[in-house]
Amino acid sequence: MTPPVVDCEHHVIVDSLEDLAPHMTASWAKRLHMGEFAMPRSGPHPGTELEFRPGQGGADPEAAAAALAPDVTHVVLVPSQPLVTSGWLGHAMAMVFAAALNDHVVERWLPADPRFRFAISVPAHDGEAAATEIRRLGGHPAAVAVCFSPVAASLGQRHYHPIYAAAAEHGLAVVVHPGGFEGNVVGPAVLGGVGPRTPEDTFCLLPQVAMSALSGLVFDGVFQRFGDLRVVFAGFGFGWAPPLLWRMDAEWRGLRIEVPWLTQAPSAVAAEHVRFVVDGAVERHPGTWALASMLDPGALVWGSDRPFATDGAEDALSGVQDGEARARITGANPLDSFGRLGAQAPAVV
Repeated sequence: MTPPVVDCEHHVIVDSLEDLAPHMTASWAKRLHMGEFAMPRSGPHPGTELEFRPGQGGADPEAAAAALAPDVTHVVLVPSQPLVTSGWLGHAMAMVFAAALNDHVVERWLPADPRFRFAISVPAHDGEAAATEIRRLGGHPAAVAVCFSPVAASLGQRHYHPIYAAAAEHGLAVVVHPGGFEGNVVGPAVLGGVGPRTPEDTFCLLPQVAMSALSGLVFDGVFQRFGDLRVVFAGFGFGWAPPLLWRMDAEWRGLRIEVPWLTQAPSAVAAEHVRFVVDGAVERHPGTWALASMLDPGALVWGSDRPFATDGAEDALSGVQDGEARARITGANPLDSFGRLGAQAPAVV
């Protein structure tokens, strides 16, 4: 049997509000039209073009399906534009937008290819409202994850617990992805120091968001409360993870009395519950793979990051010399990380 190849991060873009209006109430559609609402651009994306380019793709499901490599068996669709809503002041509007986009994915994208699955997009401003949206679509057979961009609250805080609870209830992984504006506007997660002044600053410092998130998840006991939860960091790279986990283990050994609920070393908790997407856009230095060998063998999963990147799995993982390791990253690890995905047979196309 041919081993599965899973694309864990394939972005969806919507060109026009007209695509989403049928999935909104008449009052919301009218409000957005009267307010001359402009579809948000997909946002600057780490490791690739800094700005949106018209015609870059991602809006046509049939074209996206035709461009898939023939060995790809599953594709996790991650809508890109809802990620920028972490910086919106209109929290209700952000939820309406995300819900409409979720319905658009179900209606337009899923029928285009049997390999398509999807992550339910939710803004993270209101955990209870996000949980309602997760439960609305969580029973869909193609739903395999929940995706959001963090707001300025640690991922270990109770603010996010309703999201985790709803995801765990439906066996969905939680994908954490930057929105592209961290540290630049009020609302999204902040960056350390004085904050960025340039796009290069922003993208170089983005791992700080993931570092803070991982530390909060582990030390605040999220995985003790939600024992089956898987959290997948996408768009942050992974080279930052080994040094952070070393430091977390060292501090845990010295201060275990402060976190009595944490009975395992942080690195062991992360090995069980946390995954990192290798997308070929962020981690290009060949030395990165020396760090990868210091992570648990199940820690890495592959994502194409299309349409922002065009590398296939072979190019993105060219630095991995071990064929068994490559097969784990493209197949076994994603199937384990996205539990609902692993329970489904690969599509035949």
